[in-house]
Amino acid sequence: MNIKKTISPIPMEEFNISYPDEKGTPIFSLPPELYWSKEFYEFELNAVWRSDWICVGRANEIPNAGDYNTITIGNDPLIVIRDRSGAVNVMSNVCQHKGMLILEGRGNTRRLQCPLHAWVYSTKGDLVTAPGLSDVEEDFDVKDVCLPKIRTDMWEGFIFITFDETIPSLQDRLGHLGEQIKNYGLAEMRGPEPLEMQTFDWNWKIFNDECYHCGYLHASSWGEMYPLPPSAVDEASIYNDGSKGIVSYDLLSTHIDAAPTNTGTILQPPLPGLTDEERKRLSYITVAPNMFIVAMPDKVKYFIWLPAGPKQTFYGVSWLYPESTLARDDFKKNYEQEHTDLWPVMEEDLFAWRRTQAGMESSFATRGRLTSKEQVIHRLQKWLIDKYRAEDAAVRAQDTSASAKVG
Repeated sequence: MNIKKTISPIPMEEFNISYPDEKGTPIFSLPPELYWSKEFYEFELNAVWRSDWICVGRANEIPNAGDYNTITIGNDPLIVIRDRSGAVNVMSNVCQHKGMLILEGRGNTRRLQCPLHAWVYSTKGDLVTAPGLSDVEEDFDVKDVCLPKIRTDMWEGFIFITFDETIPSLQDRLGHLGEQIKNYGLAEMRGPEPLEMQTFDWNWKIFNDECYHCGYLHASSWGEMYPLPPSAVDEASIYNDGSKGIVSYDLLSTHIDAAPTNTGTILQPPLPGLTDEERKRLSYITVAPNMFIVAMPDKVKYFIWLPAGPKQTFYGVSWLYPESTLARDDFKKNYEQEHTDLWPVMEEDLFAWRRTQAGMESSFATRGRLTSKEQVIHRLQKWLIDKYRAEDAAVRAQDTSASAKVG
């Protein structure tokens, strides 16, 4: 990859007041520049997005050989495709001839053909033919060219990638969480329709979730469907594992199968493998940097976001159900009702995210003190700042080593 590595444009000491410590020192929010600075965004692409595992979708949305979807992470357009052997590959969407994008959207194809000069690649990314070269020039070998492949792995039916070949396996990071949520049967679940990514005009960190706002922003929407007394939010959720970038909280209900619908309960059948305890809570699990899971008594909702720029993000939401639920005659009716009931909550979130981005760009934006009800944000900031510090230190060490060699 052609990557320019730079130190942080914001001095690392500026992050100290945003970093939780064992002394219980007051914690403040991140610098506003992190939500709009182009220079910091470029640094962050390396520090976060090119140095860890990233969720890019569900494997069962490309079930057949040749099924593909296209995504973009920062400035890198990628193809997610199932090859003829059944394996899922993620590779660059950039033709290795003149740099044209090969595919767009989603679909099915037997081969990847560049529209510009008809260079053809297999679903594994190997070059098959290059008109004017492979059929004419004896010194040109198609085996010398392929689409750059991205390290790919699966977790509970989700496709993850990393640009870093050196980091530990995905199992090392998420294996324990998979064991903790095994009763939900997440790997076998499916969405009623493919995940649709949309573009929104705010920085990706604005999606980081907490429930401090639930009783205020969502008081008359969510609060009417799923009342939240002070003891209902448990930020000491068993799923928390800050060193792995997993942060969570639970919403605890007083009765089984409670849900945020206008009936106050689930509209689909309960998931068959859950314990009574699991059926009395909603678990909100962030897998940093870009996946958010809501485990509910009858389904699992998930959110994915990818960086599109310092002030722009690709964002998608989908709902996962067992095949037995999807096959029910009343599924569609209940599914549409779920969406209708929750849409006011989504509108409030969109309103808040848009106005937060606008506020962060103001010359009056400041670093407010976080409350004790924002432990999720404390943990996310710690994970992020650790990433920033590691990247900044690595680049400085590299620069020092290079200077020493020159000297």
